Amino acid sequence: MSTSRGYGGAGGAMENMLRQAQEQQRRLAEFQRQRAELRVTGESPDGLVQVTVNGEMKVGDIEINARAMRLDSFSLAESLQAAVDAAYAAFGERQQELLTDMLGGSELVRQAQEGTLAPEDWFRQFGVDLADPFRGMRR
Repeated sequence: MSTSRGYGGAGGAMENMLRQAQEQQRRLAEFQRQRAELRVTGESPDGLVQVTVNGEMKVGDIEINARAMRLDSFSLAESLQAAVDAAYAAFGERQQELLTDMLGGSELVRQAQEGTLAPEDWFRQFGVDLADPFRGMRR
């Protein structure tokens, strides 16, 4: 009986697991790149202030409509805060979309956020059975 045959099966399974890990790394790197490039804009309800948030979640551009100069300081501050809040909310939504794309489905993301996603279920989505990690290595 040749032991190389069994080892060859194990090698194939290990190569498959390695490919899956590399794919996950590639997806994560792509997510990080896309997140870093994000630029989202939020607008105040009155439309007088627009704020842009970048991939580092820093406020970048602030545009104030000339009509906003007629507002009192309290109202202007409220409009500015509303625009900042809208920009951060838009950033969160866009980041969530990117994360959902990376993870391969909104159901996985929902379960992960709720804390109901078991590690076994996560790995199973990518063809790895933690209950029998040597499956595919045996002949």
